[in-house]
Amino acid sequence: MVKVKQIFFSLLILVFSCSRTEDGTVTVITGEFSAHPEEYVYLEEIKVHDVIMLDSIKANDRGDFKFRLKQKQDGFYLVKTTKDDSYLVLQLNRGEKVEVDSDSVVFLNGYSVTGSPGSILLLDFEMFMSIQKARIDSLYEVFTREQYQPDFLDVKRQLDSIYQVIVDNQKIYVREFIEEHPSSLATLLVVNRKLGRAEVLDEDEDFEYFHKLDSALMIRYPDNDHALDNHERVEKIRLRKFDRFEAEKKMQIGMKAPNIVMKDTADNFVSLRDIGFNGNDYVVIYFWAGWNAKSRQDNKTLVSLYNEFRKYKIEIFGVSLDENKKVWIGAIKLDKLPWIQGSDLLALNSPVMKAYNLSSELPFYYIVDNKRDILYKDKDLNKIIEKLKELY
Repeated sequence: MVKVKQIFFSLLILVFSCSRTEDGTVTVITGEFSAHPEEYVYLEEIKVHDVIMLDSIKANDRGDFKFRLKQKQDGFYLVKTTKDDSYLVLQLNRGEKVEVDSDSVVFLNGYSVTGSPGSILLLDFEMFMSIQKARIDSLYEVFTREQYQPDFLDVKRQLDSIYQVIVDNQKIYVREFIEEHPSSLATLLVVNRKLGRAEVLDEDEDFEYFHKLDSALMIRYPDNDHALDNHERVEKIRLRKFDRFEAEKKMQIGMKAPNIVMKDTADNFVSLRDIGFNGNDYVVIYFWAGWNAKSRQDNKTLVSLYNEFRKYKIEIFGVSLDENKKVWIGAIKLDKLPWIQGSDLLALNSPVMKAYNLSSELPFYYIVDNKRDILYKDKDLNKIIEKLKELY
């Protein structure tokens, strides 16, 4: 009798163990891609630094398929066919029973997902992104159509203004997404998705959002690869912000500006110290780049004021953060820049970035006297001009 009981309890433990494995680690993905009958459907895992193929299956004549996935941890997955744009991204938690359906050749034109809260969040995000993409595409159509017309500059200003509204909408959406879903892995994809080639959130300006997301994910996913990778990124941002805080204390008004030694366009050395002692009372250190649109706009204003500056012994030292010499010199020629120029062609890796505590946002200005004492600094040219007029 005792032996029978032992066998019974052993079987009971085995049954519960199998059930727990099924519910806890095996994720089931079923779907119907009616526009892809009898085609192969592929399942891939999106790792932190790689994408790996996990499985493939041939759909039936209705486009039905089913995957059984043994997940070690919650993560991101691609379900796709061989056709371009026929893919969708899922954020799957272990043990979910997920169903995906699409009657479109291009899945992002319309698909549904149930049984996976993270994947549903990503679906909502993709729908938002499709609207954003359509808006940008329409701007590009106007740009292409009007670029050779006489009033193109006015048209471009309008297009830039509209594009900025689109960017601002994206930023608001991402911030609100973080506020509403800070502990969802899906939020990582939303945060890291670019709008075109541009990052949506600024790591310094929007650090509170990165911090909020990191804190929530590390509580819920302390051992998850994606959460840990994000945590490492946030820690690097935190350290950089601390370094910038320490550097900022050395670059306050009244402090001594570090000397800058660079080569000019003729490969001769030019230094801030020499400019200050060459009969000038003040020097505007102008950090800019030929590839930077805002810098090119500021160039026009500075050129129009340069002769007036010189009457009051104010010189401009243009410190280029370009890496391509042709772009740098080409911008100087096109914009007809008359002031002193220098560059080490190291772009944003230039030592002056750290020495002057600069962000990647250009242009930026420092006003120093002939002893290199810092009098004023700002990114707004209008404020710089106001300060210079006080010095006249």
